[in-house]
Amino acid sequence: MTQQSLTCSANTLRPADLTTRVEAAAEAGFDGIGLRLSDYLGAEMSDGQIRDLLDRHGVRVLELEHLWDWALGEDSVEAAMFSFADRIGARHINVPMFFEHSLPDLVAPFAALCDRAAEHGLLIGFEFLPYSHVRTIGEAWQVVAEAGRPNGGITLDLWHWFRSGAQPRDLADVPASAITTLQMCDVLPEPGPDMTEEARHRRLLPGQGAGDTLGVLRALRQHGVSAPVSVEVFSDDLDAQPATQAARLAFESGVTVLDRAGVTAPPWATTLAEAR
Repeated sequence: MTQQSLTCSANTLRPADLTTRVEAAAEAGFDGIGLRLSDYLGAEMSDGQIRDLLDRHGVRVLELEHLWDWALGEDSVEAAMFSFADRIGARHINVPMFFEHSLPDLVAPFAALCDRAAEHGLLIGFEFLPYSHVRTIGEAWQVVAEAGRPNGGITLDLWHWFRSGAQPRDLADVPASAITTLQMCDVLPEPGPDMTEEARHRRLLPGQGAGDTLGVLRALRQHGVSAPVSVEVFSDDLDAQPATQAARLAFESGVTVLDRAGVTAPPWATTLAEAR
C-alpha cells in the first residue's frame, strides 16, 4: 500500500464522542477528521483542550459541516465555524443547499459566504445532493463559476455522484482546481425508494458496492484533480461497530480503492498549520 493522507469524515464515526473519534481515527491511520458543528459545540471541551487532543494524536480537521440556509446571510452557525477555524484550525466548510432558492439567487450569497470565509483562511466546497435543491455537479458548478471566488469550489461526494447519474464527461466544463475535496463511499446495487434515507443510513464502504468507484477515481486523476480525500460512510451497520473497528474498516477500504485506482490522496493544510 502507498502512503495516503486520508480523512475520516464526521459521519463515518457519527455515534462517537470527540475524544473517541480522534483516538479511533488516529489508531486506524487517518491523519484528518471531519466534524459537524454539533460535535464541536457538544464536546464540552475548551478550544485549548481540543487542540491538545488533536496534537496528541497527530490529527487535524479537514472539513466542517452544518446544514443551514447560508443564502440568508451571516448567522451564528457560520460564526461558530469561523471561530473554530481561527482557534483550532480547519481547511474548508462543506455547504449543500436544502432550502428552496433558484440557482441564480444563490450566486451572490455564495460569493458573499466565500468572501467571509476567506477572512478566516477557509475554503468553501459546494456539495451537490440529488435530493437537495442543488442536485448535480453541473448545477453546483453553475453557482460556483458565476460567483467567481478563488476559495469557492465543489465538494464531490461519490454517493451523490452515483445517485445523481453523473458521468466522467460531466467533468469536462469543471476545472480540476474547482474540486475542493473528494468524499469516498459506495452505493447499493439498486437505489431505495427514499434517497434521503438511503444516503443517511445505508451507504457502503468505498469499493464495496455497485458504483464504478475505480472508474470515477481514474477519471478524476486524468482530469487533473488533486484534492484532499476523506471516507464518508453514513451507515447504520457501521454505527453498530465499535469506533476503532469502524475506523479501521473505513481506512483500509479507502486506502485499498485509492491504491487500486493509482490515485494518491495529497497532503493538505488547515488555517493554522502548514501542509504535512
